Amino acid sequence: METHKNGEPTTGTYLRDTATSAIQNFAPINKIHQHLCAFHFYSYDMSRQVEAHHFCAHQNEEMRQCLIYDSPEKKARLIGLEYIISENLYLTLPDQEKRLWHSHLYEVKSGLFFMPKVPALIQRPDMETVCTTYGKVFHFWQVDKGHSLPFGIPQLMMALTRDGQIYDHLLQSMSILLLSMYLVQCPIRFSSLENLIHI
Repeated sequence: METHKNGEPTTGTYLRDTATSAIQNFAPINKIHQHLCAFHFYSYDMSRQVEAHHFCAHQNEEMRQCLIYDSPEKKARLIGLEYIISENLYLTLPDQEKRLWHSHLYEVKSGLFFMPKVPALIQRPDMETVCTTYGKVFHFWQVDKGHSLPFGIPQLMMALTRDGQIYDHLLQSMSILLLSMYLVQCPIRFSSLENLIHI
């Protein structure tokens, strides 16, 4: 009888996954081209902040859609989704809908929204675009509560908008590599960009 660790895929599951992955088309997933790291907080409770790893694909030039994981590791949990739209699209939204979206201006300019492992000079052109975008994000899995499954209803999340909001322990918990990238990039962020946040 086959033995395996609790929760780990069996040999049979591995073989089936290998077979289906060789046959099926994963076009939507294969469009993912970018990894962005940021921090989200629950819209009703800023004290609940979580690290969020976005794996994003362009739907078109005006919109990206991102799968959000709790880490960049192989066994990361899928905890949410974010839609990122251009400022032009955001300005067409009804006022009530706008309340569900957040600006990325502060996150990018402060260095708290960045591409892990990508040198600042390489990521800068795209981050200049992200700087002017808006996001709508829902988390399904409240990992900060230690939940073993995604319990409850989806939670609307928001982004940091000014200095002093991010908790130090979140920065300290990031990997040394990611944190070093953040510390290096922060001083050279886009001080020349003076875009207004529409709220």
